Amino acid sequence: MIRLPEETAGSAMYKRKAMKESGRVDSPRGERNWMRCLCLVPLVIFLAVPLVLTLSGLADGQIKLKTRVPELCYECHTELKKAQTDTYRHFLFKQGKCSSCHNPHVSKNKALMVEGVDALCTGCHDAIGDALGKGIVHGALRDHECTECHLPHSGEQGYLLVKEEKGLCLSCHENLTDQLEKPFICGPFKKGDCSACHDPHASPDDSLLVSEPNRLCSECHGPKCKAGPVSIVSAVKGSDCTSCHSGHSSHDQGLLGPFGHPEFLGKKCGECHNPITATGQITTKLKGADLCFNCQHQRNKSRYEYVDNDLHVKGKENPCTVCHDYHASNQKNLTKKESRLCVNCHEETERRTQAMERALASRICDPIRERKCFECHIPSHSSRPLNYRAEEISLCARCHSAQHRISHPLGTDVTDPRDGSPVTCNSCHSMHSSGSDFMLTHDRKRALCIQCHKM
Repeated sequence: MIRLPEETAGSAMYKRKAMKESGRVDSPRGERNWMRCLCLVPLVIFLAVPLVLTLSGLADGQIKLKTRVPELCYECHTELKKAQTDTYRHFLFKQGKCSSCHNPHVSKNKALMVEGVDALCTGCHDAIGDALGKGIVHGALRDHECTECHLPHSGEQGYLLVKEEKGLCLSCHENLTDQLEKPFICGPFKKGDCSACHDPHASPDDSLLVSEPNRLCSECHGPKCKAGPVSIVSAVKGSDCTSCHSGHSSHDQGLLGPFGHPEFLGKKCGECHNPITATGQITTKLKGADLCFNCQHQRNKSRYEYVDNDLHVKGKENPCTVCHDYHASNQKNLTKKESRLCVNCHEETERRTQAMERALASRICDPIRERKCFECHIPSHSSRPLNYRAEEISLCARCHSAQHRISHPLGTDVTDPRDGSPVTCNSCHSMHSSGSDFMLTHDRKRALCIQCHKM
């Protein structure tokens, strides 16, 4: 048979005819679909190969390691492998998940931590992280890192403490060591079980107590208070136990004190109170401040003159008890704890102080860091600005004597060009709001100086 030119082998017509005869395609449209499928083959291969490699484990970077973690880490850190036998182990360390906390190659944090220590810890221990934003923060945590008290991997103490609890707390609170020598000691304190009463991180209650004093104390012993032979439990059941009793130890039975009115410590209630009966109300012989001034605290004859119209005590039934406990206290002069008393009104000052602490860490004055407000301020006993205990410059010089001798010129003979007032310590330093070294109002390299010395 003679083929037409268009049917010669290799022509499109010849291919279509051959496909049709073989049953593979029955139309030009089918041929186009078949050709389109051929074009998709490279794309399918391109997408399928990575998937196959991944499923087979060939694409996993772990295969490139000589040995799997943590054994690979132990080749250098042999001491950590031995630490796996310690009594207490951090759960991530126990599971060998080194990379949960450490970057294996590089980090801007020490020990190749993936984050700063505190941020890393509170990332898991979120309850502690939440507590840090509320109430009072433990100074050890505020000034240092979690690893100041806790081991990061393993140890022989519960909670991975760096040493047993009693020794750890007393290493900072050295002043409490002598209290262990007193004849009457609170049970948990004697055993060194500090966390039975105190939260080691943060608490909304004073002295980092785990709950309010009257509730906390009653967990071990109910009130047994007496005035002579008469029980006064009904009168004091809602009171703050620490207004009369020490939380640690005392020379007196019942843990009275350590500081208190001699009459109270001597159980001479009749010196201030009318006769107390089991069914009667407890009353005092004189009302308000007259009771205090009738004794050794004579008005205007003490070292610090009493100011009647001071804002802190104005209109109070007994202005003395605004700042002082009337029976006993843990502080000299029977003053109440400033960290709770002053913050009740000066909340904004406390927020600014906390911000300063975050910016300057521990490089701030001790009274401010420890919230000992009465070291500098004495409400109702000073008519100076801000109730300062003394004239401003001499007040600071009590502690900063060396700096006072080499300071910028100060005093009434030196005028601040910004407002015409005398230059004092507060002209350059901010006691509660600083963000610069030495609690300065501005950076001392230039910004501070040009406040007055215009260039």
